[in-house]
Amino acid sequence: MKAGGLSLAAVLLTSVAARAQTPEPEPADTAEPDEPPVTVEDLRAQMQDLEARLDETRNIATFRRPIVTVAGYIDLGFFVPTGEGVGVVQDVGPNRVFPQYANQYSWVFLGDLLAPTVNSRGEAASLGNLPGVTRFDSIDSTGAPTFLINEVNLRLDAAVSRSAIATASVDFMPRSGREFSLGDFLEVDLAQLEWMPTRSGRTSIFVGKFESVVGIEYRDRKSTERFGVTPSLISRYTTGTALGIKVRSKFGENDRLVLAAAVTNGSSTTEQFHFYDEIDSNAGKTVSGRVSVRPVPMLDLEVGLSGEWGPQDHALDSTHYLWFAGVDLLGHFGALDVKAQYLKGGAPGQIGAPADPNHQPYGLKLHNGGYLELDWMATPLLGFLARGEVRDADVWLGDPNSSTRGERLYITRQWRVTGGVRVVVNQHIAAKAEYLHNGEYGSIPQIADDVFTSSLVLSY
Repeated sequence: MKAGGLSLAAVLLTSVAARAQTPEPEPADTAEPDEPPVTVEDLRAQMQDLEARLDETRNIATFRRPIVTVAGYIDLGFFVPTGEGVGVVQDVGPNRVFPQYANQYSWVFLGDLLAPTVNSRGEAASLGNLPGVTRFDSIDSTGAPTFLINEVNLRLDAAVSRSAIATASVDFMPRSGREFSLGDFLEVDLAQLEWMPTRSGRTSIFVGKFESVVGIEYRDRKSTERFGVTPSLISRYTTGTALGIKVRSKFGENDRLVLAAAVTNGSSTTEQFHFYDEIDSNAGKTVSGRVSVRPVPMLDLEVGLSGEWGPQDHALDSTHYLWFAGVDLLGHFGALDVKAQYLKGGAPGQIGAPADPNHQPYGLKLHNGGYLELDWMATPLLGFLARGEVRDADVWLGDPNSSTRGERLYITRQWRVTGGVRVVVNQHIAAKAEYLHNGEYGSIPQIADDVFTSSLVLSY
């Protein structure tokens, strides 16, 4: 476009110059004075004005027609749960495991609702029919072996300027309907603008709904990025996408130091878990951050420290806070990847009678949570996964010290061992399978909630 503009400028220049050099016949008789001659300065000013107009037109065209890329994937699954595929049991009867809570909560449950995970979304095979609550059970297989379309993803990236990219990612989940209604639902998991204000492009400012800065597991939360099928037991605290603003800067050779910070409506927990508030119900905001270093220049090893602090999700006030703090490690050693993360956190939950029953924050004591994962590509086509993890947590709703006592309590002392295999057919097709062995400790009875699960990911 610029070449055409310069040609047009050359034509105009030639025409004006010819007029300046060719004498014109004098008028027979006129009272008007002659026009001043065209100077080189006049021609230069006309050319500069023309180039400025061409640049303005080019910028307008760029903004009106951004460069858009379309991508996504289809995630097909099949899983076989043990038992009924439910990860909790109720603590009832004369032989209660925790009798001290009988007069503090209406219902006490043991185990982990999301332990029998079947896909990268973290969905459980079944949430069970627990008393005192009506839940959206997105799969509800009732223990049956099940074929499943885990999700269909569509991602759009648009270059809206030379230094800014707009991204939208939408997940579609086909599920069973009931009573003549469709069970299908969708999720907008990304809707952001990334602006890189510096010439180096090593600082990014994100606005919208973006990925977390807590830990490392958010990097492979999608099935196309995840080596295996399922997330860790603590992914529910760190891989959610929240609304707000985020800044990330990289320093040094090979990103020796990376700093990231965010201010968001709510926490980085996943939307299906108890602690998530996409549209804030209080005036306070959640702040989070992470710092990572590569301590050894000759090794591809990253060590990070991250944390999060802000008003409790679903609370109407900003009086009490939810927090998380943890360390992580990520190393690439040839065909072997090593991933590890440790996390603690807490929130006091509802204190006193709730002002609004629809806005009661859950309480949390995450005493310990973490995992160690090894991903090994034995050949370019075949890989293996091994992961060990633990989650020691108490989650409750209501105030156990109030006159109305607490509503429900979940006591989790969970460990899990996962083994998996990965087959890469080509850059667009990957098949994965895992077996999750879930176990309980700390006097909690063993629950039959192991899962075999698989995934065929077709990316485009």
